[in-house]
Amino acid sequence: MPLSVLRITEILESYFQEYFPNRNNIRISDVNSLSKGWETELFSFKLVFKEDNIKKTEQLILRIYPEGDVKSKTKWEYDVLTALYNAGYTVPKTHILELDGKFFDQPFIIMDRIVGRDMGEEFIQALESQDIDTVINEILPRLCQSFVELHNLDWRILPNEIDSIEDISPYYFIDRRLSSVEKELREYNLQELVKILNWLKERKDTVPVEKIAILHRDFHPHNVIISNEDGKSYIVDWPACSIGDYREDLAWSLMLTRAYTTDTISDAILNLYEKISGSKVKEIEYFEVLAILRRFSDIMIILKYGAGEFGLRKEAVQQIKETIFQLRNIYTRFTTITNITIPDLERFIQEVSEE
Repeated sequence: MPLSVLRITEILESYFQEYFPNRNNIRISDVNSLSKGWETELFSFKLVFKEDNIKKTEQLILRIYPEGDVKSKTKWEYDVLTALYNAGYTVPKTHILELDGKFFDQPFIIMDRIVGRDMGEEFIQALESQDIDTVINEILPRLCQSFVELHNLDWRILPNEIDSIEDISPYYFIDRRLSSVEKELREYNLQELVKILNWLKERKDTVPVEKIAILHRDFHPHNVIISNEDGKSYIVDWPACSIGDYREDLAWSLMLTRAYTTDTISDAILNLYEKISGSKVKEIEYFEVLAILRRFSDIMIILKYGAGEFGLRKEAVQQIKETIFQLRNIYTRFTTITNITIPDLERFIQEVSEE
């Protein structure tokens, strides 16, 4: 059962009173749900307290994972945010990691709230008003600038199993990803997707790692907040972050853009990324197919086994059904790149659209 605003207020006040005994007159107010995506429960709130007889006010975010392997996910996101913040990348400062389920029955983190404009809302408004000039010349350059800056960070600031580039083969990351996907297809009996996997396996020798980078793995305008205070673009939502070939990250964003908007917008992102980074992205279509496979796999598992299988919010199922056009768009892109059709996958898309 979703927590009420009153209950969240009570729990947060109890938490701060217990763990911050040096603070007096603690008050929580202005609790609001910000949950929009598939994964977490997200709430903004205001914390007011006295410390050393000085009244202080903080605008904060509470992030709770609903189900699944929440302890490791929560700690990983906290570690990622802390490392990125310390490296000077524009992410919210994270203050609290709580792995005990004593308060919300699940682990949570508390971070600064960036008060500002949701780039995703500006992106949608510009698209709906057919203001493509604003999208391509104002919104997307900011998005791509932050994307390139992320991929230019030293990937070794995050905990990982790689000591140096010399310790891995040129195909280390793609082998790891394909192996993970193959295991997932077997485990969940997703035979409709085997053709896509086989296409990728047959061509993997064309994509030796080009540059190791920190991957956000869900980089899009709705995960960018433009601060009212300093005007900077702050990147949020990091639970899927990993280390890998930067093209995997870029291709996921191109896939999402193509799924929900148009080829023109997706192509503009790629062109801007290349312009800002100063280099041509090689073999990006291979990674687009990898992203399409990941998207289909995620959605099919959620629809067949429930959102809880991935530790997602229950609303994810309905959100998918309401936007089934995205699957048609990325399937079209897949057939364009590979010249392959998959009747079983076409039937799956049709069946979901008729529900």
